[in-house]
Amino acid sequence: MTILIYRNEDLSMFYFIKNMFTDASHIEIVDSFPEPILTVPTISIDAGRIKEELFELGDRDKVRIRTWYIDIFAKNKSQRDDFGYRVLAQTKNGINIYDYNEGFPPDISPSKIGHMDILSISYEPVPVMLDEESEKLYFRGQVILDTQNDTV
Repeated sequence: MTILIYRNEDLSMFYFIKNMFTDASHIEIVDSFPEPILTVPTISIDAGRIKEELFELGDRDKVRIRTWYIDIFAKNKSQRDDFGYRVLAQTKNGINIYDYNEGFPPDISPSKIGHMDILSISYEPVPVMLDEESEKLYFRGQVILDTQNDTV
């Protein structure tokens, strides 16, 4: 059952970010780090560390904390910052978790089964070092989220 919860969290985060940018169809949203040939602008969502800590000693309940990396690849500084600021602003109330075993959008609207609270969030521009093979400069930023699933 836990594996299904992790996968539902992964998919919920992906669709949460994808829906955040429905007004900008020119942005490629990818699950995990983009391919070697980068399309700009791209936003990638990668699940990072999963940490479980004991919550109650008697019944051994645990609190699960997950780290998420949202990488932004943009055409210029303004675009990069706009994307980063949007993610910061729209994640402040957390992310709903849906049961994607029921199916996927747009054909299915899966049931809400939980919520990930935001424990911490940060945004940082990332310097991009160009080499001889790079054709043009792009701008990169990263949002890092630490979340706690309130359903487990």
